[in-house]
Amino acid sequence: MPTDYACQHAAERAAESADLLRAFLRSGRPGGGGAAVGFDDWPMGASALLVILSGLQAATPGELAQWHARIGDRIREALGLHVPGADGLGRGHRPRGWEALAAVQHQARELLNDLAEPGRLGRPGEFSRHLHLVEDAFAGALRRMDVPEELSVRCAAEMSEAAASLFGFRSSPPHRSVTPPPPVAAVTEPPPRADWNAVFPL
Repeated sequence: MPTDYACQHAAERAAESADLLRAFLRSGRPGGGGAAVGFDDWPMGASALLVILSGLQAATPGELAQWHARIGDRIREALGLHVPGADGLGRGHRPRGWEALAAVQHQARELLNDLAEPGRLGRPGEFSRHLHLVEDAFAGALRRMDVPEELSVRCAAEMSEAAASLFGFRSSPPHRSVTPPPPVAAVTEPPPRADWNAVFPL
């Protein structure tokens, strides 16, 4: 089971991206109104982590579709922002303090049980694919909230890495195109040596 320290470390990592998102969604520009992440921000990071973890728990297509339909509202709730069409939802409805970490630890424990169950997410490759699916859905939801693509992809990847750290997984490095090596110069035969006897006959 993830330790208290592992959960808090993951929450602190997630809080860095959550703080960027909250600042952008409040001001409409990257970095606007943002402040340095401090001790009081990790509960917000834990709330954002719960959005990722709930997507990982949605193992069946129907559950994943339901999670996907609400992901935008869940992100706003996690960031303590107003949810359009849902008066009264906001900052006060997020888990606070150690309650947020307890919720992260509880969901992580349930996911670990799923990982140990045959036919679920038992193999690391299956877990990794499911995590990337959740990460893509998270980034897509941010883009629908008018977050620029670069910031959406970055924050989704960092949230995904924070969630993966709870289970001892590390996200795979981004794909990099392989530049073909420069062509090797053709090896040419050395020029023939001069016949000095022909040039200077004895």
